[in-house]
Amino acid sequence: MTLIIETGTGKADAQSYITAIEMTAYAAARGITIDGDVSVLLLRGMTYMQTLDYIGSKNTKEQALQWPRLNVYIDTFVVTTTEIPQLLKDLQAEVSIAIGNGNDPLATVERGVKKEKVDVIEIEYQDNAAPFVYNLRIKSLERKLVTSSGGSGFTVMRA
Repeated sequence: MTLIIETGTGKADAQSYITAIEMTAYAAARGITIDGDVSVLLLRGMTYMQTLDYIGSKNTKEQALQWPRLNVYIDTFVVTTTEIPQLLKDLQAEVSIAIGNGNDPLATVERGVKKEKVDVIEIEYQDNAAPFVYNLRIKSLERKLVTSSGGSGFTVMRA
């Protein structure tokens, strides 16, 4: 499957920020093996990425994806309205890899297991354990791209 890649022009039919080749190279550089169709994993990763409340605002209402964006600064440097930050591309790769490993951030969260015993094997989770896998790599990449308050992401400036 050939994906339509957003390059910073605000395509109305874009599906991904990175190509399957870029994702494969990202994973290989980190010693990660990808099982499954990379293009499908990228599409599934994009489903999650589209739910995030990013800093700034969409460049145009016609663009399919959340980026490119207006009024974005990362580490005090301006991100132009024609730029797709590498941090965002890395985030899509990490989310897609996590999904390929069975850790979909949009998966249904089931009731936590308190105790399970099969023959002599027994599993009991801590009372305060999260009912899902919390991926710190994904959260650390998101930190500079999403609003911290969960609000609209706009800034009020006074003269």
